[in-house]
Amino acid sequence: MRYVKPIKFKSLTLPSNVFYSPLAGCSDFPFRQMASLYGVGLMYCEMVKMDALIRHEPSTYHILDYRDSMRPIGAQLCGSKPELAGPTARIIEDLGFDVVDLNCGCPVDKVTKDGSGSGMLKNPQLIGEVISNMVATVKIPVTVKIRAGWDQDSLNAPEITRIAEEAGATAIAIHGRTRVQKYTGKADWDIIRECKEVAKSIYVIGNGDVFSAQDGLALFEQSGCDAILASRG
Repeated sequence: MRYVKPIKFKSLTLPSNVFYSPLAGCSDFPFRQMASLYGVGLMYCEMVKMDALIRHEPSTYHILDYRDSMRPIGAQLCGSKPELAGPTARIIEDLGFDVVDLNCGCPVDKVTKDGSGSGMLKNPQLIGEVISNMVATVKIPVTVKIRAGWDQDSLNAPEITRIAEEAGATAIAIHGRTRVQKYTGKADWDIIRECKEVAKSIYVIGNGDVFSAQDGLALFEQSGCDAILASRG
């Protein structure tokens, strides 16, 4: 079976279904320039906070700098305020990005303490509300990145997959670790498979423990995911 192939997000045709993840401190401008040379299907800038973007902070706009040679390219928003979701997604669209993503996966304390990032995993309905506001405001595809759950007692990624689909998201990326795990332990690819099983129209993107091409193919095979997101592991 051919796993690596083009994929279509709404009217946007991506050259392959192998993507590069938005990583704070990693996916900066030079790294994205380098990644663009290797045929990545979609890459994202580092995450930006909705609050900072709406205030038009220069440092935030610097993070969003890109060149057309990096296309297709997405921007990732981090924030849990539904009232900011639409306006900030519109800014991303106006800046010419091909995709806008919602960060529901960052496990860092300074992000989760206000309910953003993976803190949103505790409130699936809020995730749906934020996505709905983004989808209602922009024409570009809206994606979302989550984790398996907050901890082993709340593995709610399949539930969030259904909610994101109902809210109109085009794709959902699932990191097979919980927030409590952060970047330790092993990614659970079975939870990604469970998300794929409940998905009807939303694309499911697998993420976690992809260190090589062989790992990527194994993730495709084990989970049945539609695409993979390469990141720090």
